[in-house]
Amino acid sequence: MDLHIDVAWILQVAEAAGADDPAPDDYGVPVSAVARHRAELFEQPVYDGPYAKAAALVHTLGRCRWLERSNLAVAAATGVMYLDAAGISVKPAREDAVALKDLLLDPACTAGRIAVLLRTWPTTT
Repeated sequence: MDLHIDVAWILQVAEAAGADDPAPDDYGVPVSAVARHRAELFEQPVYDGPYAKAAALVHTLGRCRWLERSNLAVAAATGVMYLDAAGISVKPAREDAVALKDLLLDPACTAGRIAVLLRTWPTTT
């Protein structure tokens, strides 16, 4: 499934998971996240498959400051909800969420490393 989301979808996730954050400080970040997960080069997707696309969203939303206090929570929720919308229902445990937070805070964090981590999250049936 080739699922693409839009800025309104990200803003809905931010509203639900954003710990009552005020309006975003920088709307360019969710706009960039949407463009990034849809990116193509020579008519081939840059991020192929739901885990890679979710990781691109999580990386952009989690590494770029755009919310006052809930970037990491919204980034994680976006990844979970994107995968769910793509037909992969994940149920990360607390240690999975902590591992994602730690990875996002690591300066060496990449979308590829996030995709590897997301693939380890338990799925529900």
